[in-house]
Amino acid sequence: MDKPKSLYLVKNSSGRTLHVWAASSTQAKRIFCKEYGIRPGDYWCGLSDLTARKLTPAEVEAWEAQAEADRDTLVFIKGMLEIGAKAYAERGRAV
Repeated sequence: MDKPKSLYLVKNSSGRTLHVWAASSTQAKRIFCKEYGIRPGDYWCGLSDLTARKLTPAEVEAWEAQAEADRDTLVFIKGMLEIGAKAYAERGRAV
């Protein structure tokens, strides 16, 4: 039987953060390493350099509410970039 997953906030010493759904803090750290292309065994930036904190239910709720707004913002930005790229391509054909 799988252990239920919780939301963890994983940080490295330089301040980079990632919210991760994982069954344990070690698994959350490994997911962080995989996401950023870090070797987990690396002494300076691997698992030993990372901290993972399990978020409280209130923090999870706040993060989920903010995540929806962040997704909407990213969709808007992507759309604006596509419009700009299309206009640039059309301008290049017209010259």
